[in-house]
Amino acid sequence: MRYLLIVYLLLVPLSLSADCRGLAPARGVPAPAENEWTLATLNLWRLRDTRKDSHLDKPLSSAVLDRRIQALVDFIAGPLQVPHMLAVQEVENRDLLDALAAGLARQGWRYRVVLKEGNDPSGMDVGLLYREPVQIASVDRLFAEQSFHGHSLFSRPPLRVTVQAPRQLQLVVVHLRSARGLQKPRVHEKRQSQAALLANWAAEQDVPLVVAGDFNSTWDAGRLSASYARFAQSGLFNLWQRLPKRERYSFRHRCRPQALDHIWVSPDLKTSVSRMAVGRGNAGRYHSLYGSQGAAPVSDHDALVVYFSAGR
Repeated sequence: MRYLLIVYLLLVPLSLSADCRGLAPARGVPAPAENEWTLATLNLWRLRDTRKDSHLDKPLSSAVLDRRIQALVDFIAGPLQVPHMLAVQEVENRDLLDALAAGLARQGWRYRVVLKEGNDPSGMDVGLLYREPVQIASVDRLFAEQSFHGHSLFSRPPLRVTVQAPRQLQLVVVHLRSARGLQKPRVHEKRQSQAALLANWAAEQDVPLVVAGDFNSTWDAGRLSASYARFAQSGLFNLWQRLPKRERYSFRHRCRPQALDHIWVSPDLKTSVSRMAVGRGNAGRYHSLYGSQGAAPVSDHDALVVYFSAGR
């Protein structure tokens, strides 16, 4: 019995870091048509620089950072088909987005970047890369001063971007509180508070609205789904519904598929959506991700892309 217990303790950690079985083959998303423009969302798997800024910071070596930046550039320009707007989560600062933009410029794609520092003790932020024909009028943070039990309610405040072209709308990039420690009442309460505040705000908006990013919540998953259900009361439409049920996931938790990343649109934008796509090749490849230190694959999340019709 003791021997079996030792074997179990040795094998379980290995199984948790191994690539999942039966994964869909890696594939990119379709290129947009001439009359389409695209918005993608991707979690960058804690993309950090080489400096240690706090006791929670785990900086990368110069060599690893260079490999990760190049891998992300190749991924954005290749499988992701250079989206016109790319909402990103888990990036430490603007300099890293500038490095991505510089790498993409070397391949002929001119991106601008948006990032405002948040409150995350480990330094993670949300941001945006965008290129023509996208034009932006203003950028600010939502709920940055909102408190929760003496601390910030949002470690990574939602980034609100007012888009002027190719059509007028508001884009909100989010990365809500993770499910780590979900069994604790305080964690559950914080997740619910974030979802409720954002849902109430969204319901009050009278302009076309897109909310995109890592919600760390999904449907039909018990306690994990509570914040998803609360945000669903916003009245926005979840674009996962535009894909077959078997495709509705962007992450794998212990190899089980979950849709943690979402793109929601207001009802007045639904007719502008021509199609949806999700790339494959990231989620569930734990061993490959850790072994390559984020170069192949580039994230533990798959990317989600929405295609808008330019004339609508």
